[in-house]
Amino acid sequence: MQPELRASFCATRPAWPWMLRFWALGLLAPLSLGVGASCASAPKPTPASAPVASPDKTPASAGVPAACDPARDRAAILGMVGTFQVSFTFEETEALSPGYTPADPYRADAVEVVSTLENSERRVVLQHVLLIQKHSGEYQAQKHWRQDWSFEDTTLLEFQGRRVWQERVLSPNEVHCTWSQAVFEVDDGPRYESFGHFVHAGDGASARSVWTSAVTYRPLPRREYTHRHDYDVLLGTNRHAITAQGWEHEQDNVKLVLADNRRLVRERGFNTYRRIDLAQAALAQRYIDQTGSFWADVRAEWQALLARSPRVLVHQELSGKPLYERLFPLATVTPVPSRADIHAVISSYVESAPPSAATASSLRARRR
Repeated sequence: MQPELRASFCATRPAWPWMLRFWALGLLAPLSLGVGASCASAPKPTPASAPVASPDKTPASAGVPAACDPARDRAAILGMVGTFQVSFTFEETEALSPGYTPADPYRADAVEVVSTLENSERRVVLQHVLLIQKHSGEYQAQKHWRQDWSFEDTTLLEFQGRRVWQERVLSPNEVHCTWSQAVFEVDDGPRYESFGHFVHAGDGASARSVWTSAVTYRPLPRREYTHRHDYDVLLGTNRHAITAQGWEHEQDNVKLVLADNRRLVRERGFNTYRRIDLAQAALAQRYIDQTGSFWADVRAEWQALLARSPRVLVHQELSGKPLYERLFPLATVTPVPSRADIHAVISSYVESAPPSAATASSLRARRR
């Protein structure tokens, strides 16, 4: 763990904006997310003169394992399954543009259940479900994000900025002994994807497995996209560290303005997933079982739509509504909506995006 991420985070922040939209729709009861407000000084961050890596960068050679062990890698991925007390912490550590003042640190807590949707030798799909505690003390299950892991994956769908995602094809040599992680939104639309190696240390209760991604673009996070309009993408690296006690998700980010390739501010993120026992965790599996066929069709429809074009634009809203506001009410209706109904909803948000000059230049650079 980096020293600055051990510091206490300060300034009270509201729960995620997308949850507020759910409340407004009556899809969520009021919840308690345990927002922190304590402060402590943090060590000096990396100098502003340090270069920002290209999103095309491959995993660092220092992270290449001594031996390829996909079975142990997959066991580490499955180590992220369970019930967890989660702490989300993000701090803007250094302004990189003149006149910019770093925003207040952000902290929020939640309870999440991570379940396995698919599990094979070369692919693992994990679904996150929030357990939201109402004022009455009862818990309510709410679908959250998803992560798909694939071994030696040669085709990635990478975020380009401005709501555009583009297919990237890698060679077998580039992805040797790596796992890709594709992260999806609550509506199962794409968020970001990268690839990297696992490095393992120790055995038994002391075992620790760390996966480090290549540098990649990511959309604005849910905590900011409704009110931040001063940057376009997060440029960063993800690290997942898995132990018997839970796992950690560490992020090194730079908030980037695409118009002039300007670095706005450096950010550090540290999310901890501490394994707990909670009787109400069964609510999450019940939600998955009851809505599973609907969300399976949603995933299949997304896969079909994204396969039609190597470069797609996904609208964040149509007529003032994000896609999840249209999909979530359909998840619990009877009878289950047909694939045609689901296609009609999702396809209205997705269109083919023509190659841009910047994209063409990037593709030429990759070929060299």
